[in-house]
Amino acid sequence: MTVYNLLGFAAKLHAMEADMNLATEAIVKQACIIVANEAREVLGTYDLGWVSLKPETIAHKMRGNSPLLETGQLRASIQWNASGNEGYVGTDDPVAKYHEFGTSRIPARSFLAGSAIMMEAKIHEMAAKAVRAVLAGGGILSGEMRELLHLLHEVKHLATEAFEAVAPEDEKGRR
Repeated sequence: MTVYNLLGFAAKLHAMEADMNLATEAIVKQACIIVANEAREVLGTYDLGWVSLKPETIAHKMRGNSPLLETGQLRASIQWNASGNEGYVGTDDPVAKYHEFGTSRIPARSFLAGSAIMMEAKIHEMAAKAVRAVLAGGGILSGEMRELLHLLHEVKHLATEAFEAVAPEDEKGRR
């Protein structure tokens, strides 16, 4: 177990805060990637429990029974962006909203929100591992933190020696 003085503990907390901020950015980015990849993968499948295509719809599709997948345009349009602790996964395909939310004639086949829900446990697990690494001292700045604490200890030792060398003792042996 490591014992810190007050300055060392404050430095450790500061490094952990910096690590946590970096970890948060990485978690958001990775979560966006996970959801975007899953959204691309579920197109053409029934993995999210969608309502089956009607036989007449299947009959005129080039790819047969492949919901939301015909040309690959929708799949190619799925994008993600992450900055800081905010991220989004979406598409600029104009028909995507009709598939995601449904219409009076088309049942909703939520490939974006459905993918986010499907990947929730995986994202939580990934985030928990990252947070545990930071809290255990395995964060991004942990090596720099150990070096800083070592240098602070050396500075304290050198300062004490220098003070003792120049400070006169009083009649009780105190400096």
